[in-house]
Amino acid sequence: MNEKVKLPKFVCDWLDQHKEELCGYPMADVSKLSKERDTVGDVKFWLLSDTNTQWKLIDALRYGYEAEPEQLYYVIMPIDRTHCFLNQNEDDGEVFFDEKDAVMRIKVKFTMPEILAIDPRYKAFAVPVEEVDECTN
Repeated sequence: MNEKVKLPKFVCDWLDQHKEELCGYPMADVSKLSKERDTVGDVKFWLLSDTNTQWKLIDALRYGYEAEPEQLYYVIMPIDRTHCFLNQNEDDGEVFFDEKDAVMRIKVKFTMPEILAIDPRYKAFAVPVEEVDECTN
């Protein structure tokens, strides 16, 4: 295996902060990370979510790692059938609802952090891009 391991972005960020101390960890002690005081929140949940995540972490330390591409969403409001997708003007940040067909300088696909930054209430209307595009093709 010479490929970089793909990890969630938050895990990559955590590894970047702790790489030096982790490189000194014996491979058998990786399971102890889930009990460490500094391993909290999403990282701790990720480490405990599956036994394969510990092997993935070991491989990431051995072969390198990169962030998985973030999931993209459409925000679809129940306004009408054509003008119901959240759009954002990339020049001035203005948000409005229109069709999903992206035109120059208008963004229609968002990551969850971007949606939450615009308005946390929009999270309820977020639908993965693949689900929508699959239905319209």
